[in-house]
Amino acid sequence: MSRKFGTLVAAAAGFSVWSAMAVAQITFVTPSNDDSRAPRPQRDRGPALAPSILAAQEAVQACEAQGYPVTAVVVDSAGTAIVLLSGDGAALITQSIAMGKAVSAAKNGMSSADLAKASQSDAALAAKLAADPQQGPQRGGGIPIKEGVNVIGAIAVSGTPNPGIDADCAEAGLNKVAHRAKPR
Repeated sequence: MSRKFGTLVAAAAGFSVWSAMAVAQITFVTPSNDDSRAPRPQRDRGPALAPSILAAQEAVQACEAQGYPVTAVVVDSAGTAIVLLSGDGAALITQSIAMGKAVSAAKNGMSSADLAKASQSDAALAAKLAADPQQGPQRGGGIPIKEGVNVIGAIAVSGTPNPGIDADCAEAGLNKVAHRAKPR
């Protein structure tokens, strides 16, 4: 086998492994024709679309300014995505990780960093989080969005090497729209 051919085979094998990993990260299923004809409930209460877009954009830009390509997501109170923005060069897996952080913050009413810390000493909480495939392992970077004391959603960022930086970028997104984040 020539060296050139061997390199080509190795590259093709690497691509096959990479593409299989990428496919494994898809987190939605296209509805069947029957499902698409079923009643369509509204999404749960959450931040309105326009401020959600601005918050996600600001979060991505805050991290990009530090040299980090990230994904930012805003979810409603049930953890359903309102906005998911993946910055140029962000790794595909950051989409799933950001969703997990946001869902955790929305469902539990506390930051994903606080959940990570609490689950280290609270076995029941750790088991509850582990049992929900939408939440999984806890990482910092998800922040609940509240109207008064009520959680109406969450914002999360994934893609930096430090969950504290992810959280700072998410906070920058929230701060950008703090006066506009009227729930829908």
